[in-house]
Amino acid sequence: MAGAAGSEASTITELVAQLPDRDDAVRDFYHMRAYQPAWRGADIGILRSTLERAADEGLNPDDYSPANEGSADLRDVNLTRSALRYLHDVNQGREAIRFIDDDVALPQAPFDAAKALNDALNSNSLVVLLRDSAPTSLDYAKLRGALKIYRAIDDQGGWPNLVLPLTSVNALTDQQARSLSSRLAHEDGAWAGNSPPDLAAGLKRFQMRHGLAPSGRIDSATASELNVPATYRVRQIVANLERLRWMPRRLEADYILVNVPDARLSLTLGGKDVLASRVIVGKPATPTPILRAEGAGLTVNPPWNVPESIARKEILPRLKVDRFYLKKQDMVLLNGPAGDPYGLTVAWRSIPKEMFPYLIQQRPGASNPLGTVKLDLPNKFDVYLHDTPLKKSFAKVNRDLSHGCVRVERILPLASYALSKTPNDMSIIIDAISSGQTKYLPLKRQLPVYFIYQTVFVDAAGLLQFRPDIYGRDRRMMAALSKNAAAAEGTRVACAIANARRG
Repeated sequence: MAGAAGSEASTITELVAQLPDRDDAVRDFYHMRAYQPAWRGADIGILRSTLERAADEGLNPDDYSPANEGSADLRDVNLTRSALRYLHDVNQGREAIRFIDDDVALPQAPFDAAKALNDALNSNSLVVLLRDSAPTSLDYAKLRGALKIYRAIDDQGGWPNLVLPLTSVNALTDQQARSLSSRLAHEDGAWAGNSPPDLAAGLKRFQMRHGLAPSGRIDSATASELNVPATYRVRQIVANLERLRWMPRRLEADYILVNVPDARLSLTLGGKDVLASRVIVGKPATPTPILRAEGAGLTVNPPWNVPESIARKEILPRLKVDRFYLKKQDMVLLNGPAGDPYGLTVAWRSIPKEMFPYLIQQRPGASNPLGTVKLDLPNKFDVYLHDTPLKKSFAKVNRDLSHGCVRVERILPLASYALSKTPNDMSIIIDAISSGQTKYLPLKRQLPVYFIYQTVFVDAAGLLQFRPDIYGRDRRMMAALSKNAAAAEGTRVACAIANARRG
């Protein structure tokens, strides 16, 4: 790390005055200390030891290595700069990485690193501050443990690339079976401990841990996942640790959480998981954002106000072919010609898609894409949770199919829990649906909803799970953290996985 200022400046006051704007926290820190030195004795060793182990948190130790040359005051300032940068990054994530994507809207809890460091040095509690500044959640701890395991695998050379036929494991040659068995054992010690190991069972376990259909057969998607290098897995875990640092340090007692790459939802009440559901999330072209919003109420039998982008790109081309399209879909123009709700008199072929002038609404009914219930979530991305008439889609392995909103398979029990924290209000919702009328049921409390993007996580059974990087968020983060050939390799691997999964 470069020195804070030139060595000709001999006092901390002079050194701090020369710092760039990004070092406001350093100025605040020394202002609290009346510009007196901060680092002495054991605290220096404690800090340096922690910074050298930054890789354990998925951080780069080189980013926090304080320069050791110059005057005593210059070394003091450099130690402070490194300490404050580390505390910020391990607590809230790296600022530049957080804003790679423009659809991230998680609240950032205030953290005064300068005050925290000053208080810790004054109270001889630096060890506690450095230890507790990283997230303390179980999810983070498990992922940090996984990083250690996969780094060890990578350091030992990883696993070999397999060339296997797309077939049943029973059709493999003895050599191919041994190669596959060895590959599975790299990541799954529990399975490898069986004697003799059941290769088909091991492959099914691998498929389940990677979000694939557990067929026990080698298909193209499974072959692709088997050949993802250990180096890539390490970088993927690092990316997911970074995103966990964006989350609030402590979640509310009641909340809904949607993990988009896993296409699953969970509801927690009173700190206990009470409901899980498969969901359908946004397509790569229309991704579901990362955000926190608060459920305000339920709309039963909701009309669908068609987003302008969908009206232009999808509905207008159909109207140019069939002017009765709106009537057939039970859609109306909210601002159309007087007495013509279906736009039958509109010259659709003359309307350019760049200048679509109408607001379209689909009435409640069997074909309405919102289904029977919508959980309203006021947010700048206008995404929400809702029902769908297309129930068969929940059985698909790849469920990134929507325009960004999240369709929920178990929407009725979720709606009941949202109303009263119990499943007992389902009859109220069903009665409202049966009326056929649009009805709004306000929640008695605002229920936080988190849309997160974790492609690596540890499940309730303690198994490390991998999911596809459907939106390329991992890939962009890896590229930002490592602008070299490793980033290009990450792109190649991610594309290979996506292509194999899509068949």
